[in-house]
Amino acid sequence: MTNDEEILVKILKLSHDQVMAGKSYSQEEAEHYLDQRLYEFRDKMVGTCVAEPC
Repeated sequence: MTNDEEILVKILKLSHDQVMAGKSYSQEEAEHYLDQRLYEFRDKMVGTCVAEPC
């Protein structure tokens, strides 16, 4: 098994263990979390100017 395959197996096992322990999130919860993080990021960027050098 390659290193990438071993990492993938570890991720899948962890995910499975979390689901079995009731620590899973719905698609709606995940989207809400990502939307909130994006909003927070955009809020921090308000007033920040990015200029290209002349």
